[in-house]
Formats: sequence, structure tokens, C-alpha cells
Amino acid sequence: MDAAEFDRLVARARDPRLIPGIYNYCDGRCPRCPFTQRCLTFLDTEELKASGGDSRPLADSVGESLQRTLEMLAEAARRDGVDPGAEGDDAQEPPEQADLDRHRRDPLAVRARAYGQLAWRVARAIAPIAAARDDAPVIEAVDTIAWFSSMISAKLYRAICGHAEGWERADETQTDFNGSAKIALIGIGESRRAWGVLMEEGRATADGVPAQAVKMLEALDADVRRRFPRAMAFIRPGFDAAEARTGGAR
Repeated sequence: MDAAEFDRLVARARDPRLIPGIYNYCDGRCPRCPFTQRCLTFLDTEELKASGGDSRPLADSVGESLQRTLEMLAEAARRDGVDPGAEGDDAQEPPEQADLDRHRRDPLAVRARAYGQLAWRVARAIAPIAAARDDAPVIEAVDTIAWFSSMISAKLYRAICGHAEGWERADETQTDFNGSAKIALIGIGESRRAWGVLMEEGRATADGVPAQAVKMLEALDADVRRRFPRAMAFIRPGFDAAEARTGGAR
């Protein structure tokens, strides 16, 4: 990244219309979000897609956006006289692989992955049936189930790691692990409602699977709330601003 590009991106980030950090605790469903024009990540990703053509996979666009973020950090460090490639005495080593494996074996993380695998398999199986029947409610429900199938476990793993590694104080509410846990809980709630659609009489579904999935989600929901009791009190930039002002729930 050259200096001109860095300055351009910094200027955009300072746009007062943007909501700082809104992209850190969203569900990633940009087409449904009312804040896309106030989100730096969305605007930057859209610009990348436009410059690269509409045929590029979304993962490529997101990956390039992340790469640009890393380049921005490196450029900022260089301007501060810091060599981002140097290893000082105070440099922190990344977590040991053993710690990462330990967090992956956390019972909460294991159950979240088990649910995600079930949800993804069922969603892939039902999607063509729903499409053939042109059943809009089921199409929408399956899309929701598939979308959150991996996000729930990913957000919970991040919350587990952050809490266990002591990156932030455990007695505070505005922490990354609480924000990550809140997104997982939101995904659990959305998924439960979606499975409920499949459980309605006459819908395309496999016998007993939706009920099994709902039970798994209910258990996850209870366990997440026990592990992260302050999660739902976390105020997400932009999304929870109205709730914070009024004291009510959205």
C-alpha cells in the first residue's frame, strides 16, 4: 500500500457519517442491514468488488479487504517509526497451538461445532426441495440456518478464547468476548425461529431433525448465558444505540 492509498483510506475512516466499529459485532448479512452506508468495511468491500468486477467470489473480496487492513496497520507503524517486522524483547508471542487446541476442545465449542455440522447438512439437503416447491418461507428459513451454521461456532470460539486468555477484564461488559457471545446468541435465536418454520405442518423437512436442532440450540443458549452472563448487556456500535438510550429491548 502506497502513501496516497493509505491517506485516502484514513480520510474515509474519519468520515463522521460512519459508525466506528459497527462491523465488529454484526451478523454479516449486509443486504439486510440498514447501516451499510455507515459501515467502513462494507463500503471498502463494495469498492473492491467494483474495481475487480462482479464475478469475483465474495471470499476473495473480503480477503483483499483484510489484506488492505493489514497493510494500513503496517503503514501506520512505519509512520510512527516502528518496524512491524522486527521482534523486540517486549513482543508478544502468539498463543501456543496447545492452547488453541484446548479451547477447541472446550465443551461449549464442541457442542457449537456439532450443531453447525448438523445445520449445514440439513440446510444443503432441504434447499433444493424448497426451491423446487417455490416455498418462500422455507427458502428464507433454510438460508438463515445455513448462514448461522458456522457463524455461531466461530463467534463462540472467539468468545471462549478471549475470556480464557484474559485479553480483557472479566468483570467488564464492553469486552470483545461479550460482544462475540452476543452475536452467537443472536444467531442462536434467529436459527431457532428458522427451525420453527421447518417444523410447521406440511413443510419440507426430515422427521425429528428440526426438533433435535432446536434442543441443541436451546442447550447452547443456556450454556452461553451461564458462561457469559453480561453478553446481552454488551452495547453493539450502531445496532444497540437506541436500546442503550431508551433502556428497552429491540
